[in-house]
Amino acid sequence: KLYVADHAPSDSRGDRISARHVLSHSSGLRNWRNTLDQPLVPDFDPGARFQYSGEGFYYLQRAIEKIAGCAIQPFMEEAMFRPFGMLSSTYAWRPDTDAQLVFGHTRGTMARGQRDFNLRMVAHAEQQQKSLAAFTHDDLVAAMKAVPSSPPPLPNFIPTNVAGSLITTVHDYASFLAHVLAPGGGPGELSAAMRERMLSPQIRLNHALAWGLGWGIETTSGREYLWHWGDNGTIKNFVLAHVPSRSAVVVFTNAAQGMRLAEAIVNEASDSEHLAFDWL
Repeated sequence: KLYVADHAPSDSRGDRISARHVLSHSSGLRNWRNTLDQPLVPDFDPGARFQYSGEGFYYLQRAIEKIAGCAIQPFMEEAMFRPFGMLSSTYAWRPDTDAQLVFGHTRGTMARGQRDFNLRMVAHAEQQQKSLAAFTHDDLVAAMKAVPSSPPPLPNFIPTNVAGSLITTVHDYASFLAHVLAPGGGPGELSAAMRERMLSPQIRLNHALAWGLGWGIETTSGREYLWHWGDNGTIKNFVLAHVPSRSAVVVFTNAAQGMRLAEAIVNEASDSEHLAFDWL
């Protein structure tokens, strides 16, 4: 069970939320709160049904930081990024991040998104003689209060956020997919039992779609696929994986209409249309 006293109030439903509920998006928590005075409590009993929740993933991030005694980025570096060879992947901006990123586009216009804010946060961390990666939730909130023109310190705006701030490369993400499809039993690998639970339906969305632990699961034409997507406005990505054949396709785009491109590529690569795009 998850409970971080300064993040969510004691609540008869909220007290029953587990990491598995968060990973299967069945915690009952809303996607994102709009104001700091909105209490983080479930809309329904955990496990009762699917409801996508970024707040749930940030709540899990806070629980991990509390248990591990460190910020989420160094925890993930030790737990997965280094063992999986994902050395370019980070949830927290680095001093060299901006130079390596592509810009998002909408109708021919470039969008900077939160880049300027993230650069100010990196500069603030350097003034504190720390890396932004070492900042815990409490450090990030304090920094946002100190850095001019920062958004309110709601989880959706906090710059190091496992629900949506991952910065990665095609190489790193392909390495992650390879470990999902063909685990080698090395450091960072899940046990066979945990991997089976991760890739099995935990909660159903409809007759064709379900959610495992962290993965969408689609059953179509007698075949089962894993899938997920990312949508940060002008950055839209999609991944589809087929475990039995150990094959996958991932599409990264930097355009507001990028999901249309992803759908065309994924359908062509898999020789099939996918209901996941209809759900999106």
